[in-house]
Amino acid sequence: MGIGLSNLLSDSIREKVLAEITPSQDEIDLQSRIIEQLIEALRKKAETTDFRFSFIAPEGSTGKKQTQLKGAADIDLFVALNPKEYPDLFIESQSVNRQAIDDIMNNLVTNWFEPAVKDLEVTNIQRAFSQHPFLSLKMEGIEVDILGCFDIDAKTLAEKGPITAVDRTVHHTSYIADRMTQRKREDARILKSFVRACHAYGDTCAVGRMGLTGVTLELLVLINPNLESSFKALRNLDTEPVDPQSRTFKELKMVPAFRDDHLFLIDPTDQGRNMASSFSPRSYAWVQYKIDRLKEHLESNDRASILSSLIESPIPSSNIPTWIEKHSSVKEFKSDGKVHYTILRDKLHRLTRKAISELSEERTGEARFGEILAEVYFENIRFALGLLIESPIASTTFDRKGPPIALTEASAKFREVHGEAVFELGDFLYTREKREWTDSSKLFESILMNNPIEGLEIQNEKTLLSNQVLHVLHDCILPLEPEFEERITRVKELRKNPSM
Repeated sequence: MGIGLSNLLSDSIREKVLAEITPSQDEIDLQSRIIEQLIEALRKKAETTDFRFSFIAPEGSTGKKQTQLKGAADIDLFVALNPKEYPDLFIESQSVNRQAIDDIMNNLVTNWFEPAVKDLEVTNIQRAFSQHPFLSLKMEGIEVDILGCFDIDAKTLAEKGPITAVDRTVHHTSYIADRMTQRKREDARILKSFVRACHAYGDTCAVGRMGLTGVTLELLVLINPNLESSFKALRNLDTEPVDPQSRTFKELKMVPAFRDDHLFLIDPTDQGRNMASSFSPRSYAWVQYKIDRLKEHLESNDRASILSSLIESPIPSSNIPTWIEKHSSVKEFKSDGKVHYTILRDKLHRLTRKAISELSEERTGEARFGEILAEVYFENIRFALGLLIESPIASTTFDRKGPPIALTEASAKFREVHGEAVFELGDFLYTREKREWTDSSKLFESILMNNPIEGLEIQNEKTLLSNQVLHVLHDCILPLEPEFEERITRVKELRKNPSM
């Protein structure tokens, strides 16, 4: 990126963005008050039980880092345990006993966290699960997660790695907070706000299953001299790794733990971990695309577009163009409120992959409705699964490919099974078969009905959420899939001009 973002963000634009994204003192005070009340309640409960802990502290953006965005902050409250007090934590080989950790965390949630908060004014209390159980709740409108972790020192983390994945978070907080300046904190907020404006941030992202995380964006700001180079480093993560050991992309791909990763930002506190491994390829590709568009806006000095690129706005809920709506299918679900949204999100994404597989091909591998683009979007307890379908209506029959004619025995068996329906085309045998499904929307409905998700109920009526997930597909996913867009655009033109 040859254009200097730090230079081209004029003082007025920078001030405007920061005014929109920086939390007020009242908001920060509210977060602090909630944190104090929760810590007091947890300490008080611990005094009447056998639970012992090293410390209780907020981590993440609302902790020591103070990089939270206005109206978008949540609280992650960590309860750190001393691993020496848990002799069952390791099995004989010194590897971590995962079942023992689950049992410990379950015990914390059931017998400490939940009883501790029951007398506070909290809502939406849920037992949640990431790698291990934790407690999720809402207090005065702010989302709160209370998590157990293990208090391990930096040397142990660097040499042996964590006991649980969240053990690193405490070290991330210290690493970043100890190096933050006011200017860097502002730059971190701007970069995070940009990714939120892309709707590709964190575990509630609209583009992809898992978006970019705040801590990785903060690290990019820390290790780069200015905002321009931070954006450039983010744009080039898939070709220019960020690694304390300065390993090349090829060298990192040779590390067994990194073999399947597509971009690299190595954790400075635990260099055996790639912090970017959780990013969905689609989320990252969309962020790259939007960085390129931001560069264009900066080059043309388009103030309105610069601001809209850097400040989050709601996903549109208007109707998408009629011609592409004909290629779409969407279904909404409602949560019963008992299961954490991340679990429901992941199950919906698994169901989405199944739907794509069944819609795109017949059981025998032949094309059914063509390529399928899909996305999941959710707000509060409402979820939507949207599809863009290359060919929503299929022909009543399809040609099923058989064996090569040269394979005499296989060809004879194929002719015996299919009789006079067999015909030759090139070097292969084929048979024409009747399709079970010719309407993609009916098959989509059948797939959903036959694969219910516990905690989610299919809704017959549609809300604005349906339009929003279709806007994600139209506005964000189609630009990343030019060949798909070209094919369905060609279908639109053929509808207009049948003689073409």
